[in-house]
Amino acid sequence: MLVSPDWLKENISNSDLVILDTRPKTMFLYGHLSNAQSFSVDKVIRFDKFGSNLVIEQEKIVELFSSLGIDDTKSVVVIGDSMDPSAARIVWTLLYFGHEKTFLLDANASDLQKYGFEFSKQISALKPASFIPKINHELRIESDFLKDNLNDFEILDARSPQEFMGGHLPNSKLVPFTDGLGYDGKLFRDLESLKVMFSQNQISKDKEIVCYCMHGHRASSLFLQLKIAGFDKVKLYDGSFVEWYGKRLPLE
Repeated sequence: MLVSPDWLKENISNSDLVILDTRPKTMFLYGHLSNAQSFSVDKVIRFDKFGSNLVIEQEKIVELFSSLGIDDTKSVVVIGDSMDPSAARIVWTLLYFGHEKTFLLDANASDLQKYGFEFSKQISALKPASFIPKINHELRIESDFLKDNLNDFEILDARSPQEFMGGHLPNSKLVPFTDGLGYDGKLFRDLESLKVMFSQNQISKDKEIVCYCMHGHRASSLFLQLKIAGFDKVKLYDGSFVEWYGKRLPLE
């Protein structure tokens, strides 16, 4: 799920590699990997009447990913910066739509020149492909099902302590996504540190885990941290607190 800068160096010229740069467009235009494409998280979300950031419709995903040259033969590496969970939300979206060869670069995109990468201001041309979605329904949960089965899940809130204290989903535990972020240019803490962190928070592998935050972006980072630490049964509640509160569902 994670790839190192060294791995990216070895594979950057591979024609079967698609690189998505999730930094703000202005930063991308200032300088980026020569074969990377600027890609905003806004392209993979849709807003409902509550302002929730929900996953977009399948037909739009097919059009979008096909235009980026993504198909079953391609590996996709998403790059971003650690404090911006947009990259994690994009990775989750690719996994949700069944693209298993999806990876996140375990380094800040803005620091890549420190690893010997050259940045360019030119934008490479894309060769469209045919993306075939294979939705993995195990990775997502909707509000109605969660509401009716609250006791069946380990519910983790990826927001800040202040947000949590202002109201949270019933039975949820506070595990800020920032607790799992890395040091010295790494996106996440190392495997053993993540395992210790989740153990200290008494997160069990016996129950399915649901991650949420305000809009489903920070929760996507927590989702990936759990996956890296070996938790297999993890879902994202993409509607998150905004939808839950908008529907006037129970809070604590």
